[in-house]
Amino acid sequence: MTTSIALVINTYQQAHFLPASIESGLAQTVPFDEIIVVDDGSTDDPASVVAGYPGVRLVTQQNAGLAAARNTGLKASSSSYIVFLDADDLLMPNAVRAGLVCHTLSPCTGLVYGAHRRVGPQGEPLGGDVYSDIGPDAFRTFLTGNAIGMHATVIYDRKKLCDIGAFDVSLPRCEDYDVYFRMAAKHPIRSHPEVVALYRWHGQNMSADPSVMLKWVLRINDRQRARTAGALLLEDERLLGRRVWVRYYKDEIVSDLRRSWRSRTALRSVARSMRFAKIAVLEVGRWLLHRLGRAYGGRAKSPSLN
Repeated sequence: MTTSIALVINTYQQAHFLPASIESGLAQTVPFDEIIVVDDGSTDDPASVVAGYPGVRLVTQQNAGLAAARNTGLKASSSSYIVFLDADDLLMPNAVRAGLVCHTLSPCTGLVYGAHRRVGPQGEPLGGDVYSDIGPDAFRTFLTGNAIGMHATVIYDRKKLCDIGAFDVSLPRCEDYDVYFRMAAKHPIRSHPEVVALYRWHGQNMSADPSVMLKWVLRINDRQRARTAGALLLEDERLLGRRVWVRYYKDEIVSDLRRSWRSRTALRSVARSMRFAKIAVLEVGRWLLHRLGRAYGGRAKSPSLN
């Protein structure tokens, strides 16, 4: 079977970033067979940007959120593999080559991923390479954190992504993390350490509010109880994952407060920290009840985040 690969770039009110993301797709050492831009109901005229790139296709929809936009791009594509890139992020020139080599070495995989780097609004470096190996059991790895870290580093087997139901449009955040769990339950996942994408951090990212991100990442964790129930080791790892996420976003909250202190955004950051504190207290109670339940041979009911 001939290998083909598509790039789907999702944009919502980010036409100013779109030229750079399109050009990063066009600059691949192994070219994409399709480049599709999905406009999720923007008002900043991404069509005028796409018109400057012959061969790049524009698909428009009413604003329905990131998961729906990705599904629209998935349906519009016909290639055997697919990459999703947010309009404010960038691919490295080796992204397609490195990912397809990894797929070739492990042909039954549902997805492969590589490393990424964070950059600032103008592309300035904000740190070193970010990479975590997936290990021998992807599902267990995901229970204690998101080893992938940046969605644009992923190359999916398109058919396998469709078969697991693609992206859940009911999720306003963490829809990629949800897909990783569902893919890991059905197919192998592999990784490689080559840097294949740049994650642009500009303060307006969807992941900019740690309290909102924590809320949704814990709900994705909750969904895994159907697979961990009855397996004490897996359930311990799932609950450990919740503690890992609380610690991770605690650090993000502290950084947010330090950046915004004595600025116009200070009140917003304080509100975020209060929402975070409510969730964190519930998580401490959940963990204590779990440990008590294990100690006395039963299961205590955990507090709900809903």
